[in-house]
Amino acid sequence: MTAARSPLTRVSEVPYEALCQFLYREARLLDQRKFDEWNDLFAEGGMYWIPLAEDQGDPVNHLSLAYEDSMMRQVRINRLNHDRAWSQKPRSRTAHTVSAIVVESVCEASNQLVVGSAFTMAEWRSFGHRTFSGLYTHTLQISDGRLQIVEKRVDLIDSAEAFEPIEVFI
Repeated sequence: MTAARSPLTRVSEVPYEALCQFLYREARLLDQRKFDEWNDLFAEGGMYWIPLAEDQGDPVNHLSLAYEDSMMRQVRINRLNHDRAWSQKPRSRTAHTVSAIVVESVCEASNQLVVGSAFTMAEWRSFGHRTFSGLYTHTLQISDGRLQIVEKRVDLIDSAEAFEPIEVFI
């Protein structure tokens, strides 16, 4: 019998392995098209951001490929899951790989931590196969004893290039 673990309350208490498992689980949810479960990983007010430019300072004063709050993520999820979404016939299939996970900073005052990682996402759609690569920056907090995403920043290595529409979450 294993001892019951108390819920997490401080980000400084989160073991590195738990951070890795959180990021791996997030990638798995996306690959399994469990978008509602993925969206539930976000904190209230959490943002999903894909900057347009390398080293972009903020999403408000600059163009971005995506800057989505809960409502906009839900709009995209509803479209991706809709039976008549013609651009998803057949549905996109993805495989995410997450690596090089590092804790970049811990802020006890806000009970948040920043985790950086590298990623590759392969996507197959009706027009063929394509690959996205880059760096993730997750700002995480603990709420109700679990990790939640305050912001997920996706820095694509080729963000300034022309893309077919990015429909799924990277």
